[in-house]
Amino acid sequence: MVAVVFALVMLLMITLPQVAPTSRFGVPCSALAHPIPGGNNQSLLAARSSSALQLEIDLPRRNIGMNEDLVVNITFNNTGVGPVTLFFVPQETLLRNDGAPGLSIEITRLPDRAIFSEPATLRPPNPERQSFPVETLHVLGPRQRCTESITFSPARLSNLNLQAGNYAMRAIYRNRFPGILNVPPGATATPIFNTQGVYVTSELSSNTVEFSIGLVSQAQPLGG
Repeated sequence: MVAVVFALVMLLMITLPQVAPTSRFGVPCSALAHPIPGGNNQSLLAARSSSALQLEIDLPRRNIGMNEDLVVNITFNNTGVGPVTLFFVPQETLLRNDGAPGLSIEITRLPDRAIFSEPATLRPPNPERQSFPVETLHVLGPRQRCTESITFSPARLSNLNLQAGNYAMRAIYRNRFPGILNVPPGATATPIFNTQGVYVTSELSSNTVEFSIGLVSQAQPLGG
């Protein structure tokens, strides 16, 4: 009986994305549950998922006007057998790739691959955290994915001095620390884990997507 239930669950995991394509995106990353504080509520399987996290990027619209928002869908996909505790603050996403922690978006012009970055004077670097507030942490379960939709306003894009043309972008995610575990004073037991168990990577890079700004669509109206 257990084997039959397991087979049905596996079949559902395989076929559901074809039956319901929107399920490929998963829940919003910012809506994932926060980890339970302390050093006794982590999974031993999480260590096996240290190299199982994938980062994907997609654009609902590949052609936007000069004064339109740019909407970017960021997907974290945990292909491992254990949960991943993810540090993620969508509001801190940077439009430059300078090695800063958190999520960054790198935009290059096509075809010369010139890189466009927002100045640090207008968008300061993110803080390098060694201990994480629990509200910035989100638990991504095994074989689970989540997608966060991030909107960049025309004012924000103007900081890059983008002109009409074709571009490419990719996402980069970094986090260098697993998190210092703050043991409450007077604790009588030693925690099983000695860190917050936050996912660590020097650089996790996504696929590349192409898009255009300020160009007339290929599809022209009849009589145009």
